[in-house]
Amino acid sequence: MSFQTELAKIKEKKFDSVYVLLGKERYLTKQFKKQLVASGMNEEEQSFNLMTFDMKQDLLDNVMIEAQTIPFFGDRKIIFIQEPYFLTGEKKKTDVEHDLNTLLEYLDEPSPSTILVFLAPYDKLDERKKIVKKLKKEAIMIDVSDMDNRLAQQYVADTIKVEGYEISKEAFEEFIYLTNANLSRMMNELDKLFLAATDSKKISKEMVHQLIPRTLEHSIFDLLKYVLSGQKDNALTLYKELLLQGEEPIKINAILISQFRLLVQVKIMADRHYQQSNMIDVLKIHPYRIKLSLQEAKRFELKTLGAIFDYLVENDYKMKSGYMDANLLFELFLMKEFK
Repeated sequence: MSFQTELAKIKEKKFDSVYVLLGKERYLTKQFKKQLVASGMNEEEQSFNLMTFDMKQDLLDNVMIEAQTIPFFGDRKIIFIQEPYFLTGEKKKTDVEHDLNTLLEYLDEPSPSTILVFLAPYDKLDERKKIVKKLKKEAIMIDVSDMDNRLAQQYVADTIKVEGYEISKEAFEEFIYLTNANLSRMMNELDKLFLAATDSKKISKEMVHQLIPRTLEHSIFDLLKYVLSGQKDNALTLYKELLLQGEEPIKINAILISQFRLLVQVKIMADRHYQQSNMIDVLKIHPYRIKLSLQEAKRFELKTLGAIFDYLVENDYKMKSGYMDANLLFELFLMKEFK
């Protein structure tokens, strides 16, 4: 079933007896749990009637006993069942023995006052198992798989629109880039932008820059741009800031190698008339990162990019072999002229 469809039903207090959430997208799972609890019971009832069991530690028999016991001071129970590994083909990693017959019998006639939710963070279930076949027949199966980039971005764009905000194309691309298109992170960071744009309802690129924290990879991409544009002072200042943050020269050099490798790759592809969409398919990298790399790569000859890449690779060897102080080696790199 559609995640959004089932969530809408729950908001209207239309509950089913058994749900299976299949997939690893933590944000969607968290949202489902939050809405189910909010719609299903008040805070006082949660103390008595909201329960969580871990199938790698707790007995399924105990879950079934609770499921068939009437709620205490409330209309319903909500029981979350974590790590139901017995629904998959994975080998047992626990000494806990589960009697699946009790669950099979329960599914024939589930308690009308209990909501069972199986949280299955797996790519797939073992379709050959009797219990899986039974659940697929009797339960509401909800897909909470990791979203690909396109679906995750659409989900975020829809959320922004539903909440009554607008975001420019440039701001949205920057937002996707800084959050690495990770749905959980994007949704967590949106609240900051909504708060900053409360009056205007318009989210700008400047807001994104100011409010969304940059990762190490993003900072080193800035360092890359300083190196390519010959801004030695800015490059050295940013490098020293990274050192103050506890980063090591060897790590910074290694990430810079990977980023220059990407520049070389997109430069070669661009020279061979690859479209950006083809580059994305081949390199399996986020579209906005490809776009930024193309913008930098197009301004330089392949020979220059290759020379910088080779220098960084040589630096990596020298740093790891103790040829010279790693910090000095990297500072010499930042001061070097590349043509």
